[in-house]
Amino acid sequence: MKHFLNAAAIGLCATFATGASAEVIHATWGGGGARTLADYVQKPFSDQTGIATRVVEVPNTAGAVRAPTASQYNAVTVTFFEGVGLSDTGLLEGFTDEEIPEVKNLPPEVVIRNEEGLIVGIPTYFAYYGIVYNSDLASADDFKSWNALADPKWKGKLAVTRPVYASAYDLTMFAHANGGDAANIEPGIDLLKGVIGNALTTYTSLAHMNTLLGTGEVTAVPFYSTRAWHLQREGQKNIQIVIPEEGGLMLAYAVVAPKGAANREETRQYMNYLAGAESQVAVSIEGGGIPTNNLAKLPQDYLDTLGTTREELMKKMYVPDWKTVWEHHEERINMVEQLMSEAAK
Repeated sequence: MKHFLNAAAIGLCATFATGASAEVIHATWGGGGARTLADYVQKPFSDQTGIATRVVEVPNTAGAVRAPTASQYNAVTVTFFEGVGLSDTGLLEGFTDEEIPEVKNLPPEVVIRNEEGLIVGIPTYFAYYGIVYNSDLASADDFKSWNALADPKWKGKLAVTRPVYASAYDLTMFAHANGGDAANIEPGIDLLKGVIGNALTTYTSLAHMNTLLGTGEVTAVPFYSTRAWHLQREGQKNIQIVIPEEGGLMLAYAVVAPKGAANREETRQYMNYLAGAESQVAVSIEGGGIPTNNLAKLPQDYLDTLGTTREELMKKMYVPDWKTVWEHHEERINMVEQLMSEAAK
């Protein structure tokens, strides 16, 4: 009898251990995005499936994927170009189209696949890079073109981001605006030099840039649509964003699954949920983004806060070859650092 009870107890413990281990742990940046993910994505997913979920905040999400401890996470949010850079490293779990059926409702160009054609990155929403400005100091007409940022009248009135992003985002967009592309960034260099020359400062964080815009220390900056949306929602109606005539840079954010992590089936279900319209609408409404799922229907009151529709935005978006951007990332960071160093002399 004693042996039977011991065996039963061991079996019961194993059952609980198995249930407890069936958890999806999602690493992302700290702040409001993490809270939105927990409240508006993970909670409804867990309610529907019974699968436990948890958010872990990390300072460098792509770095977390490359770390030897990456398998402690089941899902990680990364910038799209970082996801593309990770796609063929062997560090990401691959899924077939049958395993992620919602993939059929996503634009093919924003689904990250490895060399074998397996899905390794799910784009959950997108923002865009436009020109954000303080409407007390400038108007949308001042920035009909990206090239307007190099006008000497903005000397000391702009800001520029750190080289790691200026090399991937600003330089790529500036090249496109002047007839180049991700492979040919030469046409964008002079414009980047002009922006750097007009910049009062290099901003070090989103909060830093929010302050500079709000106080009017900076008139305009190439910046994220989601940040403009958040500032407006917080009452700063004088912060506006314009998409120049050459378009805005589409910035999708992707979720990847580190290879070797436990609970692959639970993670698969979670990844498919992230690709679906329901979760994408929820996270967009709370974060100021746009769903990548083509079936997503945003409520009219939210569209009113954006001032446009998803379909109209998509027509204005430039989607570069992010693989090329990634392949040249290090050399372009070095180039931008040199440009900034020269401007500071």
